[in-house]
Amino acid sequence: MVTFEQLRYRPLQATRAPVYLDFHHAEPGMVAIFGDNGSGKSTLAQLMAGWYPDYLPGAIEGQGTLLGIPVGELSLVERAPTIQLVQQSPYLQLSGCTFSVEEEVAFGPENLCLEDAEILQRIDAALSLTACQPLRHRHPATLSGGETQRVVIASALAMQPKLLLLDEAFSRLTAAATAMLLERLQRWAQEQQSLIVLFERHQSPFLTWCQRAWQLDDGGLTPLC
Repeated sequence: MVTFEQLRYRPLQATRAPVYLDFHHAEPGMVAIFGDNGSGKSTLAQLMAGWYPDYLPGAIEGQGTLLGIPVGELSLVERAPTIQLVQQSPYLQLSGCTFSVEEEVAFGPENLCLEDAEILQRIDAALSLTACQPLRHRHPATLSGGETQRVVIASALAMQPKLLLLDEAFSRLTAAATAMLLERLQRWAQEQQSLIVLFERHQSPFLTWCQRAWQLDDGGLTPLC
């Protein structure tokens, strides 16, 4: 599903060493990449999301494929139906043009021009998985940080991506809510035959739920399990 072979990425006007990656994972499920602040986790997540080169300018050497398509070959819009990235700050990821959680979660599928019945089914499934059904008719602006984070994850799930990237996407959730979501996401990945990649600073509690994990240091990945 994701392969980087001696992939070297150097951002424009870089002041630190380039990201140098060897990474391969082809099975559905959930894996994790751990790293401290400044280690390059978010840059790696953006590379996997297909942000290069439109929203992640710089130079790339080596080879990389995302769901079998070379890095940089498709635009971010073309990647959106199959790859979704959820980042740490949920408020920055709301569309800003909806008046309810239901409309927010529907926003992505509606842009795929799906049938109404399909959109509704996706909304129901995503809200149920993230325990957001009670928030369905709330205005996004009234949500707490944790509630907003769950809604943003629900919006990504409603796209039914084959690759879901979660970059510190649990930072505002309680331990109980995090454990609940990890269990449900692990099951969702197997049912959908999708790959979830977690990007986190700390191994606990995420490592327990992952099939494989890596540590990101000095721009390189080291397998943990």
